[in-house]
Amino acid sequence: YDKVLVDAECTHDGSIKHLAKFAQWGWDTFERRARRRRLRIRGPLPRRREEPPPLAVRRRFLDPERLASLPLLQGRLLRAGFRLLRPGGALVYCTCSFARAQNEDVVSAFLGDEPAARLVEVECLADAPATPGSLPLTLRFDPRRSRTSALFVAKLERVS
Repeated sequence: YDKVLVDAECTHDGSIKHLAKFAQWGWDTFERRARRRRLRIRGPLPRRREEPPPLAVRRRFLDPERLASLPLLQGRLLRAGFRLLRPGGALVYCTCSFARAQNEDVVSAFLGDEPAARLVEVECLADAPATPGSLPLTLRFDPRRSRTSALFVAKLERVS
């Protein structure tokens, strides 16, 4: 492919509206939506007023084991997406997380393992209200400055 987007699964800690929505709808709704997305089920969810989710459900979402495994999953998603690129193709890796471990650290580890990858400037976002990430050529959107949810963006190119 010429272009690949890896919108990686993350903690969603930077998605203020996303978190507020599920706080209002209920965390079990979040779990059901995530499960439906993993299974690629289409169509609306049944609308019903639900009790607050049990503590076990909340713990599953914020489970330390799940959180620790996310960078591994993100690295696998990045590698899988990169394998699809033709030489000269571009891949955009993004998350809606503030966590450096899910952003710069994942991209940095990937670059260390993949000699055919290099970071390039995200030209189309040159005038966007973003700040540089801690890894050169990466961008971070901060809700206070960009008036969006948090977002991390890195663009990689296959050089050979």
